[in-house]
Amino acid sequence: MNQLQLREATFDDANLIAQLHTRSWQVAYRDILPAHYLNNVAPVERETLWKRRFHYDNHLWVTLALWEGEPVGFVCVLPDGEPERGILLDNLHVMQGQQGRGIGKRLLLAAAAYVHQHFPGKAMHLWVYEDNHEARRFYSRMGGQMVDREKVVTAADSKAVALCYRWSPEAVAERAQDMAAA
Repeated sequence: MNQLQLREATFDDANLIAQLHTRSWQVAYRDILPAHYLNNVAPVERETLWKRRFHYDNHLWVTLALWEGEPVGFVCVLPDGEPERGILLDNLHVMQGQQGRGIGKRLLLAAAAYVHQHFPGKAMHLWVYEDNHEARRFYSRMGGQMVDREKVVTAADSKAVALCYRWSPEAVAERAQDMAAA
């Protein structure tokens, strides 16, 4: 039996996605965003965001990762997010305690396969906080190239540095092939 399954998310999953998103931020961003924001504001903001996205964004693509039937992560592609840079991989989250099982890799490969199929010849990119060292190492291992660095205002209205990682159209095609072989 395959312990990891991926399935496309729907509007009915909005609350679940918001919970996964919040829990991931509470761990990964504990030294980046204020604790008060992560514990008290982010849960409501994430719920509002995901309900709005599923309701209004026709181009949204979200896939859930289930480990033995339990939700353990998700990936979100927003094709219209930053078209001048390519296709935006807006979220990729794997819950604490689930890393090391290949979940993040499968989610990233699934996103690349989606981009390659629906937007052939397009690059894929994402933004990650500079201080999120674990995620940065993962994106580098997965072939992402750091191409930009910007000072940003965070969701918590604090300041941080974000880095843009990019996969060229050729790298997206390679990752899509890796997904087909997985």
